[in-house]
Amino acid sequence: MLLGLVVLVLGILGFILTGFTKFTEMTDHAIFGLFQTNGFHNTVYIILGLLWLLGAIALTPAGNQGMNIAVGGALLLVAVLGFLGYWSLLSIPAGINGDNILDLAVALASLIVGGGLLSRSSHQTATA
Repeated sequence: MLLGLVVLVLGILGFILTGFTKFTEMTDHAIFGLFQTNGFHNTVYIILGLLWLLGAIALTPAGNQGMNIAVGGALLLVAVLGFLGYWSLLSIPAGINGDNILDLAVALASLIVGGGLLSRSSHQTATA
């Protein structure tokens, strides 16, 4: 749920900075001075934030884990393609930069949460 709130706030802050023009063109605006943003980035962040919030509220724990794994896998692909420079059409800069590092960090956080690595262990050991 926290991840959803953070990403949703990033998307809203992005629209406050950039407005609603030049949807896929990179602007000179940066959230916290680190993450370059445009309307496309902001929309994706808002959709992801709403997905995570909806998943935390409406899905079963297993469904929420599955959703986190799916979104984390997709974001991991986005991060790798961003590092390699395949997102220039959407004005995502290539190489090591705040946007690609953010995508990678959010992907890893989502995969960790989805993989259950942060959940309390409810496994019981077998007794003879």
